[in-house]
Amino acid sequence: MLSTLGTQVAMASDHREAPGIADKPMLDIADFYAFLSPTSSNRLVLVMTVNGYSLPPAAKTYMFSDKARYKFYIDNDSDNRPDQSIVVTFSKPQFAHFSDPDHFSGQTFSASFGKGMPTLNGPVTAATQVYLVPSAPVIVEGANGVRMFAGLRDDPFFFDNVDSDRVFAGLQPKFTSTKDRFAGFNVSAIVIELPLSSVYRGKPLALWATTEELTPRGEWKQVQRVGHPAIKGVYVPDEMAELFNSTQPIDDVKNFKEPITESAQRLFHLSGDNLTTLVNLIVPDTLKLDPTKPIKMPNGRTLDDPLGNMFWFNLYTPIAYAPGDLDGVHGNDVPNSKYFPYLAAPHTVPR
Repeated sequence: MLSTLGTQVAMASDHREAPGIADKPMLDIADFYAFLSPTSSNRLVLVMTVNGYSLPPAAKTYMFSDKARYKFYIDNDSDNRPDQSIVVTFSKPQFAHFSDPDHFSGQTFSASFGKGMPTLNGPVTAATQVYLVPSAPVIVEGANGVRMFAGLRDDPFFFDNVDSDRVFAGLQPKFTSTKDRFAGFNVSAIVIELPLSSVYRGKPLALWATTEELTPRGEWKQVQRVGHPAIKGVYVPDEMAELFNSTQPIDDVKNFKEPITESAQRLFHLSGDNLTTLVNLIVPDTLKLDPTKPIKMPNGRTLDDPLGNMFWFNLYTPIAYAPGDLDGVHGNDVPNSKYFPYLAAPHTVPR
């Protein structure tokens, strides 16, 4: 019954979700998060992760591309067009040189915020498999209350994507393992925190992230786009994933509303108000954040939000692990922090 979309569901979240990006891990957005700081509700936090499934024994090899632009978009007037963007670029990838875990030289970043805000420059927190303890995160403070981190961290995403694949391939009736298949892996993270007042204008924010690559002709080409988790992996047909990645949310209704609706009907047998509610939530694919309401997916997305919050409509069907629980994985393998940069320290290699 569910086999027609099985390969897509296995890519829940956005780790390697499309053929055209699977061989470009430095540009492949694994996840996008947006939430208010746990210690200050007047500060907005934006997180983009790439280099999904990073292995601790190869820690020094995970870097950002110098031929890419990593972009955060903010729509603050509800027209699905960006009113502000943050553009992050990096120097040429190089293995870092260490004198001890907290003293190193390596890759650097530059972040442009627009709107008259100064550019923020700083070092990427380097990683290595040599030391038992990871480097302390380098937090770069800028003007107007902006701060930023870039470097390797624990992957905060938690889900049993293997059982997902097996269920939707028809090999088993429901999730059974309760295993977090992302436990022990790292990601390269860009974390930006800025005053909410610098972007909020009284309407819910619509947020998304993209990566662009520099073509041989010297032009920028968008190769990834993420708003909500798992939209491409679950609802967008495989043959349309590259189109989705190259287009903008303003065109989602025209390009993707019909196939996403058909996927929801076929995959979860949705109809009526449930179908309308879901489609209106995820089309266009921007992560909505209303700071006057509790921040929990789908109103923003915190590091601790389970993917099940995007599957509220099917939690009482046989594919669920238990009523109200999608896969039996209840949280990250290590605790996230309530302090910037919020993602847990990267996994290292024990003796």
